[in-house]
Parts: sequence; C-alpha cells; structure tokens
Amino acid sequence: MNQSTEQHRGQVLADDRTGRGGGVVLLTLRDLQFRITRFGATVVGIAVVLALLFLMTGLTEQFKREPRRTVSGFAADAWMLPDGASGAFTSGATMPVDVAAQVTGAEAAPVVIARHSLTKGSEQRDIVVAGMEPSSLGAMDVTDGSLVSAAGEAVVDESSGLDVGDTAFVGATSYSVVGLIDQRTMFAGMPMLFIGIGDAQDLVYRGQDLATAVLVSGEPSSVPDGFVLLENAEVAEDATRPLERSISSVNLIRVLLWFVAALIIGTMTYLSALERRRDVAVLKAIGGSNRQLGMSIALQGVLVALLAAALASLLQVFMVPVFPLEVSVPTRAFLDVPAIAVVVSLLAGVFGLRKAVGVDPALAFSGPGA
Repeated sequence: MNQSTEQHRGQVLADDRTGRGGGVVLLTLRDLQFRITRFGATVVGIAVVLALLFLMTGLTEQFKREPRRTVSGFAADAWMLPDGASGAFTSGATMPVDVAAQVTGAEAAPVVIARHSLTKGSEQRDIVVAGMEPSSLGAMDVTDGSLVSAAGEAVVDESSGLDVGDTAFVGATSYSVVGLIDQRTMFAGMPMLFIGIGDAQDLVYRGQDLATAVLVSGEPSSVPDGFVLLENAEVAEDATRPLERSISSVNLIRVLLWFVAALIIGTMTYLSALERRRDVAVLKAIGGSNRQLGMSIALQGVLVALLAAALASLLQVFMVPVFPLEVSVPTRAFLDVPAIAVVVSLLAGVFGLRKAVGVDPALAFSGPGA
C-alpha cells in the first residue's frame, strides 16, 4: 500500500473523528477497494458453503415433512394397530381384516402396508405398497388418470418414473398403472404404490385375509381389545425413526459446514483487522478511540456475510433440482443462515480487533512497510 493511500485513509479517519463525511463507511469501502480480489473470492467461497448448508437444512426438513405429508394423505383421523406395534409403516404386525368391523362409532377400513421392490427395465428400486378397498377410506387424489377400480390396477407416485398405461412389476406380479399421485413417498424418497387390498394380500400374505392396520375416520366409541389408536402425528413420527441415523449424519455435516464457513469468514475478518494496524495507529495519533475501526471491521464482516448468504440463496435454486433426493428448504433457513453468518463474522472481527489495538501510535509516522 503506497504512502498516498495511507494518507487518504488517515484523512478518512480524521474526518470521521470530526464528524465529517461518514468516515466508517468510506474507510470500509476504501479498504475493500484495495482487497477486492480477496473480498470477491471470500464471498464466493462462503456462498458455496452456505448453499450446501441450505441443501442439508432442506434435506433434514424433507426427512421430517415427507411422512407427515404421506400419512395425512390417507385422510384418516387415526390408525388402529395391534397393541405393541410401533407404527403402520415400520411394524410387521398383522390383524384379521374383520377387526375393522368391530370398531364402533366411526368409519373404519383395513389397509395393508409393506415394503417391496419395483422393477423398471433392468433397474430395481424400493417402494412402499399400500393395499385398500378402491372406494374405501384412504383413497388418494390422483394428478393424472383414475383411482384403482379393479384387480391388477395400481396408482403410483410420479417419482417412480412410471406413466399412466405403463406396467408396474412388483416382485413377480405386474399391475397396470391407471393413475399417478404426487409427493407421496416414504423413507427418503421411496414411491408409494396403491393397489386393491385383495391384490396386496396376494402379494404380501399369499392370499391370507390379513391387514397391517385399520384407518379410522371420526372418534370411535370403542375399539377391540388388544388394539390401540395412534394419531397421524404419531404414525408419521414413527415412520421417521428408521432415518434417525441419516438425519444425525446430515446434522453433523451441517455443523461441519458451519465450521468451514466460520473458518473462512473468521480468517478473512481476522486478517483484515491485523492488516489495518496502521489505521489503529492513526486513530491513536489523532486522539481517537478504536470505535471507528471496530465499526469498519464489523461493517466489512457483515457485508461479506450478507453478500455470501444472498449468493448462496441463488445458488441453491439451481442445486436443488439436480440433488438426488428431494429437498424442502424451509423459509426460516433464509433468515437463520444470514443471521448466523453475520454473528460469526462479528465474533471473528472482535478477536482480530483485540489483536490490532495494541499497536504503537508511532507506527502512524513510520514509513511504508513498517
């Protein structure tokens, strides 16, 4: 940095001391002007990390939102399960279908739920099969085609890659796809496939007259002995349990990404504070305090954090569609991420400023490079 630049920055500080010209802002912009390459690279680097944070936050949110959305799509108020069963999507417990007729005071319909595999060409993928009476409680709205109305027909989630008129091969059995549904998946993206309850019993129980659960609409006056009612929220929460390790892993990655972002922000802000030792010396030489420099460092850190967060918000828009799993970035993330980034930058600036304020005022009168 040449002598004229140092004199100009000293004048900026002096102007701020006397109340002229918005010295803090001018000092910050002047400093960024001479560090524009580093400033730009820092903003881009932090933005990439924050964009990944948006994705990880959205992935965790999707893991929790997915079962709630799918369970609520069954249009039931409660699920009747054998006493001791953990949930309709995680338990292998069964019951006779005629148990549904013993529920009094509410509408009840048996359902068969099981995990299976869907074959499409040479590829196989896991799915969740749900079998129920075509006209009974639990039929979901279709986005294309029609509901199941006969044996051998199926309605499947759009994420399966199947279209109306295709043949769905589930195990050794084939079904004609007559309808599509949207956003009905479980266990981190497994498509739901709906068939008649008789087809499901043939597929899962070899034709035995069994069910996994009973969907209940309304408030029943009584349920058979040995059975319990679970609310939708309880069933959805239980369906999240197999993903607990995955959610914990994603949350760990989020913590690591915050550490990386903090390291980048902190390093940039800390080095900026150290490199401005001459500014501190000028302040002391003219009888000023460290307040102006502290505000300038804070402003610079806030600018870096906010610009990086804004760029990250734009980057995640392009990254979400190509992510292998569905991502649901919550609205609160667009407030939390910038806010935390600003706090991190301010903390880093405090440590850097504490190191810089010990400079000798005589440095203000020394030559370049001192």
